[in-house]
Amino acid sequence: MEKLFLSYIKLFKFNIFGGRKMCGIAGIINKGGMDVASTLINMLSLIQHRGPDASGIAVYGMGKEILLRVTEGRKGLHDTLVQIVEKYASISREKITESRNNIFYSEIILNIKKDYIEKLHQEINEVDGLYVNSCGEGMKVYKDSGLIDNLLTYQTIDRNTATHGIGHVRMATESAEDVNAAHPFVSPFYSDLSIVHNGQFTNYFNLRRKLENKGAKFKTLNDTEAASHLIAYAMSENGGDLEGALHYASDQFDGIYCIIASTSDQIGIAKDKLGIKPLLIFEKDGTILLGSEQIEFTSIFPDVYAEEIEPGEVRVWNL
Repeated sequence: MEKLFLSYIKLFKFNIFGGRKMCGIAGIINKGGMDVASTLINMLSLIQHRGPDASGIAVYGMGKEILLRVTEGRKGLHDTLVQIVEKYASISREKITESRNNIFYSEIILNIKKDYIEKLHQEINEVDGLYVNSCGEGMKVYKDSGLIDNLLTYQTIDRNTATHGIGHVRMATESAEDVNAAHPFVSPFYSDLSIVHNGQFTNYFNLRRKLENKGAKFKTLNDTEAASHLIAYAMSENGGDLEGALHYASDQFDGIYCIIASTSDQIGIAKDKLGIKPLLIFEKDGTILLGSEQIEFTSIFPDVYAEEIEPGEVRVWNL
């Protein structure tokens, strides 16, 4: 207990007097036909000051197709990607977008048995230079390095109606400033899950070793990737119970943090027991908004008075 207390004090001093890790997060539930992707981007634009190094969104409820989105980190990897995909699925159609610095984004619509999705996700992750951004039914993750303008410039974002989604702007501290360290993060343990996170896990390396022993393949040094694997692993073990997984993960994490996690039919939040990082909620007219700052919500509802999530709180909404 004393060791944990000292680590909290050290991290508190770092945030107040030194690094001031300050990312921004967002979440939305709206089953009334809203353009969730555009709404999330608008929300994140209002907190761009919290994170200029990367941005990203995960959007759900965009139909029944199984969608695979992959970043190819260098030329010559697409043939390898297709070979892996065709071991588990047939390709209905695909689209490749070239970004900058020889980075490519592949979006592939699959005919695949759901039991094979995690296996496909895992095998793609085994290849150096291939990074699964998302792989699930009606689910897409878009992310890019730099300001939100880059996300809009180098990604072709589907603006169809969706039911819910999460988003993030990143201030890089502990890992590279590139697209693969951007949030949201996903995991082969439970491909339907995506998470965004503000804060820092001080026991990252211990978590990483434990998860690698369970078969996790790490693609970055971002501590949020460890959180995504941990929560996804818990869900793979407990039958897909997001609330139980968030409680389990909260018992494993050291540090100060706020998390928003999403699946195809749930959004959940978790906050550390000190409650230093902000996470707000606002509900109106059947819409639920989550975010780091109240100003995010004014892009939808100009007159807002938001509620602060309690320290140590875990809460899940079912769609």
